Formats: sequence, structure tokens, C-alpha cells
Amino acid sequence: MKILLHTWVILLSFFLLAVPVTANLSGTDIPIHSPYIIEDESGDPYFTYSKGFVFDQNWIVWMTYRLKQAPPKNISSIIRMMNVSDGETQVIATSPSSDHQYMFDTPFSAEEGHVVWSENSMIFLYDRTTGKEKSLTTDESRGDPRLYRQNRNPIIISDRIIWIGDQVYPSTRSEIALLNLTSQNRQLVFSGPGKIGTLSADGSHIVWSDERNEPGGGDIYLFDLDRNEEIPLCTARDLQHYPRISGEYVVWEDLRDGNPAIYLYNLTSKTEQRISGDNPLTLASMPYIAGNYVAWTQYDVHDRTREKSRTIAIYRINTGERELFLQGTRPLTLLDLKENRLLYYRSEGKSLQEGYVHLFVIDTMEESLVTTQPAPVTGQENLTREATHQRSPAPSQSAPVCVALPLAAACIAFFIWARTAYPSTGS
Repeated sequence: MKILLHTWVILLSFFLLAVPVTANLSGTDIPIHSPYIIEDESGDPYFTYSKGFVFDQNWIVWMTYRLKQAPPKNISSIIRMMNVSDGETQVIATSPSSDHQYMFDTPFSAEEGHVVWSENSMIFLYDRTTGKEKSLTTDESRGDPRLYRQNRNPIIISDRIIWIGDQVYPSTRSEIALLNLTSQNRQLVFSGPGKIGTLSADGSHIVWSDERNEPGGGDIYLFDLDRNEEIPLCTARDLQHYPRISGEYVVWEDLRDGNPAIYLYNLTSKTEQRISGDNPLTLASMPYIAGNYVAWTQYDVHDRTREKSRTIAIYRINTGERELFLQGTRPLTLLDLKENRLLYYRSEGKSLQEGYVHLFVIDTMEESLVTTQPAPVTGQENLTREATHQRSPAPSQSAPVCVALPLAAACIAFFIWARTAYPSTGS
């Protein structure tokens, strides 16, 4: 009986210690309303939805996809940009049209009024200031198929656009190309035999996931443009993918331990750490990073529902604190993270145009320990004045205290009961 008693105490203590150090995130929540943000599966004869959301300053960019279900079937897509301060919405590109014949590919990238995307191996750039778009690549396969590249996943950083180009003939290779918009110089940054998954860039650094060592898996690599040097950041077993970089920090999703977790790498100290916690029952995926904040979507490993009970976790780099973002009772999905602004949607029985997409402005703290400081929130006054918003107050008690105290009391009560019911015999 003493063995059984000790076993129960150990198990309860382990459960107590396994409680994640999380709390409810404090900030301002702003529902985004637009008649052009649509999700309608029952439309007759059209099935319509929106995807590819990205955030740039006060602007949200996304694509509306429309499928005609009744014969003759046809598909169309529109890229839109909306100012969340006043609801002004404009069309960036439409397909099919005289300029575009194929569906637009996600993800998109937006910065300082510029938007880039790919369409059928072509890279396009839109300038909000001029209201014009242009193609940055051409079909180079007409003269020689060895020159053909399947261009995809473009990103824009300041005046540079970076994208992946997949060579399919005479052998399979992946390349990373860079175009300087100021000088119009184009350079080949990297070329290798492994397939490149996704990439991210900040300043002079480019990071990507690479299958050169593990076909079907992936490792994380960095290229320093200033030093013209390639550096492996993580070559652990199994799959590492979805890397993102901000300043001196890189995050990615990692499956080395079986279930997906989030890892953070410090370029200065050359060290990595798992930041999504050690709970084997929590799956963490698709991280974003901006200045002092890392965010990702997580859910329970045993959740077999279609939507899953997703929530969003926020990690503060300067303090090492991990907080849960709790809004309502419906599952949450992270869309983008810029500065201290979190773009997300929640499934709440509403259409997208009725407040399905939200912008959450995180309450900032002193962040002197972070190498790269988040930029000040410009236009926040307009955001909160023009939109219907609600304050998410800081919790009066953190989750560890709320959960740990009842568990500790349960452990003590069980121990006392067991000692009374089964007194020791001295042996």
C-alpha cells in the first residue's frame, strides 16, 4: 500500500509541475469588418472564401477565391488591400483578366505599401503609392528549358525582393534569388540539390528550410548577405521547417521529439532553446516572430475534431514568459504578427465579413534585453477610434497560481486521507 501511495503522490506532483506557465494576454482586440472578407460554403452557385492574410502597417492584404460550382465551372481570385483605420478597400489584382490568367499563389508578402506574390511561376510587385503592378520575372524557358524556374514564395524586405526558384530540368535543384529594386541588380544567393520549403528574411539575413540532408525532412539554414556566407543553424533529426527571423532571433517548427514544438535560436550566442514548453500533449505549430514577440498556434494532441480547440501562445523573448491569448470560446488561428500587433481569426459561427478576422494590439513592456526593438505602433489612435474594439484586461491571477493551488491542495488532501485509511504498520 505504501508503494501505491507514493506512486499517486509522484504522479500528482508530476501533473502539478507539468502545468504550463501561461496567463491571459493583455491588450486591445479590434474586429475587422469588410464586405469583401468572405467565407461562404453554401453560396449558390458560388463557393467563396478568403485566405493569405498579411498585415502591413495599417493595411491588411488578402485573396478572395471564388469557385462556380454549377456547370460550366470557373474559378477566379482577387487580391485586395484594406486600410483598417477607415475601411478603405482597393483591388490590387484580378484573375482571370487581361494581365493575369492563372490563380494567385499564397503566401503573400507586404511591406511599406508594396505587395509581392507569385502566379504560375511568375513574381509580381504592386506599389500602393503609384497604384501599379509589374512582373519581376519572365518566362525564360522558350529558348532553353534549362533556364526555366518555378518561382514561388516571394518576400519583400525594404528595397529587396527574395524568392525561391525550383529547377526541374535537367536535374531538380532549388535556388534563392534576390532582386534589388533600387539598383535593379539581380543575384543568385543560393543553389543546392535539396528542395527548399519556406524562407524568411530580415536585414542582411535569409533563413530557409532545406531537404539536402533529409529528403522528406528538413534542416534550417541561414545566409549572411554581408559576409556572403551560408550557415547551418539546425541539422537535428527529423523535420525542422517554417523558419522566421527578426533581428538576431530565428524561430521554427521542430519535430525532432515526435510532436511539433517551437524552437528559438539566438544568432549572437549561437544557442537554441525550446520555447513552447515540455508538455507532450500540446502540439505547437507555424511560429511568427516580431521584435520581442514569438507567437504560434497550439492545440491538444488528443483533439480529433475538425476545427480543434486551437489557441494562440505568445512568448516574450526578454523575459522568457509564455502567455496564452484567450478570446471567447471558439478556436483561434494565427494569421500574422507585426510589431506588437497580432492578426488572427476565430470560428464563431459568423461569416468573415461580420468580425471573423481580428487585430489584437498587445500591451507592451520594457524590452531593453532584446537586440531588435519592436517599432512603435503607428496609427494606433485611428485603429482604436474607428473600429469597434474591446479591452482585454490583464488577469488578476496568473494561470499557474489558479491551477497549481487546487492541485497542491488535492495532493495534500489525498496524502492525509491515505495515511488515515491505511496507517503504516512499521514495516
